[in-house]
Amino acid sequence: MTRHRKPARPAAAPTEGRAPARTPSNLDQARPFRWSDRRDQIDLAIVLGVALVLRLAYFFLNQALNPTFRFPIMDSLYHHEWALDLVAGGTAGTDAFFRGPLYPYFLALLYKMSGNSIAFAILVQHLLGTLTAGLVYLTARLLFSRTVALVAGLTTALYWVLVYMEGDLLLETTFIFFNSLSLLLLTMGMNRHRIGLFAAGGFALGLATITRPSVLVFVPVIPLAIYLTARKRPSGTRGWMARSIVTLVACAIPIMPVMIRNYRVAKAIVPVGTSGGVNFFIGNNPLSDGSTAIVPGTRADWWGGYNDAIAIAEHDRGRKLTLAEVSDYYFDRGFAFMRTQPAQARALMLTKFRMFWGAGERANDKFIYFFWHLAGMKYVLLPGFWLVAPLGILGGVLLWRRRNELAMFYLFVALYSFGVVAFFVNARFRLPIIPVLTLFSAYAAVYVVSALREKRFAVLKALLILAVAAAFVNSDYIYQKQMRTYSDAFSNYTLANAYLKMGLKGTALAHYARADEINREYPTDAYHFISRDVDYNLGVLLAEQGLCSRAIEVLERVGGTDQFAVDAFDRLGDCYLKRRDVDNARRAFESLLQASPSDQRGIVGLARCAAMTSDFAQAERMLNEIVDPSHAVYAPAYVALAEVQRAQGKIDEAIQSYSHIAQLTGYERQGYVALAELYHQKGDTNAALKAVEQAQIYSPPDDPTIRGLLATIRAQP
Repeated sequence: MTRHRKPARPAAAPTEGRAPARTPSNLDQARPFRWSDRRDQIDLAIVLGVALVLRLAYFFLNQALNPTFRFPIMDSLYHHEWALDLVAGGTAGTDAFFRGPLYPYFLALLYKMSGNSIAFAILVQHLLGTLTAGLVYLTARLLFSRTVALVAGLTTALYWVLVYMEGDLLLETTFIFFNSLSLLLLTMGMNRHRIGLFAAGGFALGLATITRPSVLVFVPVIPLAIYLTARKRPSGTRGWMARSIVTLVACAIPIMPVMIRNYRVAKAIVPVGTSGGVNFFIGNNPLSDGSTAIVPGTRADWWGGYNDAIAIAEHDRGRKLTLAEVSDYYFDRGFAFMRTQPAQARALMLTKFRMFWGAGERANDKFIYFFWHLAGMKYVLLPGFWLVAPLGILGGVLLWRRRNELAMFYLFVALYSFGVVAFFVNARFRLPIIPVLTLFSAYAAVYVVSALREKRFAVLKALLILAVAAAFVNSDYIYQKQMRTYSDAFSNYTLANAYLKMGLKGTALAHYARADEINREYPTDAYHFISRDVDYNLGVLLAEQGLCSRAIEVLERVGGTDQFAVDAFDRLGDCYLKRRDVDNARRAFESLLQASPSDQRGIVGLARCAAMTSDFAQAERMLNEIVDPSHAVYAPAYVALAEVQRAQGKIDEAIQSYSHIAQLTGYERQGYVALAELYHQKGDTNAALKAVEQAQIYSPPDDPTIRGLLATIRAQP
C-alpha cells in the first residue's frame, strides 16, 4: 500500500526563529520586485505617481506663492553662489572644501543645462524625490510583504518634509537619494550574493558621503551588517569578508579624488569637507541650545558667520589658519567644553537627543511650517515625523526578532542619529533616517491594522508601545508653540528681504513692519539675531516713504559702530533735518564721523546742519574741502554746495556746481532743472530753455514741473 505524504508547506522568507502564526497576514513573506508581475508594476506606478503628483503641485504653488523661491538665503544661497561660480569657470580654490562638493557640482550641471534656472534645478530635485520613494518601495519589497512595501513607498512619497526640502537648493534631496540607493543595492547584494551589487551599493554610499560627510559614521559598521545578515543565509558567513572589502573599496572611489584634491591645495588630510569642527562646536559650547546654527560671537548671516568664525580662530591662534586648522581649533574647543563642564555637556547632549526624536521640525535657515503654509499646503494632511517616528519605533520593536537580517537598517538609524546628536539638531540633518523609518513604520502600521482585523490580543501590547512612543515624540510640540512667535517674525523678515530684492519696496516694508510688530507684542530673546537688520531696513524704507517720525524711532535702535551703523546714522541725520531738528541731526552725523572719520556723508550732513542755521559760510567751507571736480566726489556734496551757494545769492558759482551735478548719473534731471531756474533768474532765456530741453530727456512725459518751468520762462518779457 502506497503511503501518501502531505504536501510540503511553501517556504517563507528567512526570519530568525519566528513563529509564523504570531505574525498576522504574513507580513514577512517577502520577495524581490518582478518587472513581469503586473501587481508589482501597478504598486510601483502608484508610488511613483502619487509622489510625482504631490511634488508637481507643490512645485507650481511654491513657485507662484513663495518669493524666496528665486531668492535663496543662507545655505541655499551658499550652494547657489558656488554653482554659479563653477558655471562661470571658477577655479578649484586654494583651500580644502568647506562642505561636500557633489551637490554644488550637480547644481552647476543643472544650471549649465538650463541657463542658471533655479526652477529647473528644483524640478529635477522633485524628480529625484519621486525616485527616492520608488527606491524605498523596492527595498521594502525585498524585506516585507507586498502590502508593507506599498505602504512604505506611499509614506515616503507623501512625507511632507521631504517634499518641502526638495523645493529648496539644499543637498538633502541628493544625499537621501544616493543613500537610499545604497541601502537598496546592499540589500539586494545580501539577498542575491552578487559581488557587483555590493560594489554598486558601496559606490552609491561614496557619492552620498561626498554630498554630506556625516554619513561616514555609518561606513565602518558595514562589514558588521554584512556579517550579521550573512549568518542567517543558507551559505552562512562564507564570503562576508570579501563582500565587505568590495563595498568599502567601492565607497572610497568617489571619496579619494576629493581627498586628493584637498591635500593638493591645503596640504592637509581632509576626506571631504572642513565644516565638522565648526558644527561640532556649535552644538557643544556653554551657550548652545542644541539647534541654533550660529557660533557664539558671530553674525547670523551665512558669510558673516563663516568669516567671523575663521577670524575668531585666527585671533586665538595668533596666525593665519587653513580651513582644516580652523576645524581642528573648534573641535578642540568643543571637547574642552565637554571636559571642563561635563554636567552641562551631558544635559545638552540629552536635550539634543530629545530634539532629534521630537516631532517638531526645527529649521536653521527658513522656518519650515511658515513657508510650507505659504505655498498653500497648510490644510493638506500628510504624514510627518509625528506619525512616522512612533510607528517606526513600534516597527523596530516588532522586528527585533529579525535584527540580524535587518542589522544594516538598525545600525544606520542608531549611528546616523548619534552622529547628528553629537553635533547639533535640525530637521534637515535628521531627514536621512526617514526612508529607513518608513520601512519600520509601514510594517508596524500593517501589523496593527491586520491584528485589529483578526482580533488578536497581541495588538494591545503593540498599541501600548505605540501610545508611549507617540507621547514621547509629540510632546515636543510644546517647543514648537514657544518658537512660533520668533519663527513668524523671522519668516516675515525673510519675505521682506526677498521682496526687497524684487524691487517691491512697499511689500517689503509691510513685512519688515510685521516682524517688528510681532517682536514688540511678543518679545523673544532669539529675535536679537535679526533685530538690527529689521530696524535698519524698516527705517530706510520708512524714510524713503517720507515717514520720518517712525523712521527715526526705528533707526535710533540700530546702534553700533560698523558700516551698518554708519549707514543708519546717515539716514537718521537726514530724517532729523527734514523735521528741522538740527541738534539731533548734528548728533547723528557726528556719531557717523566717529565711527567712520573719512566718510563724506558725515561732513555733508554737518554742512547741511550749518546751512539750516544760516551759517552758510561755515557750510561752504566744509563742502569746498571735499568737492574737487578733478576727482570722483560724493554726489550729495555737490548738491549741498550748490544749494548753499544758491542760498547766498552766488548765482554763477551755483551754476558751475549744478553743471557738474547734471553730469552725474542719477542727478541729471535735478541739475538741469536747477540750471534752468538759475538762468531764468539771471534773465538768460535761451540758456534756460536749453537747460529745460536737457531736463526733459531725464523726465517722465508731460512732467508737471517741466511744464510749469517752461511756462514761467516763456512768460518772461
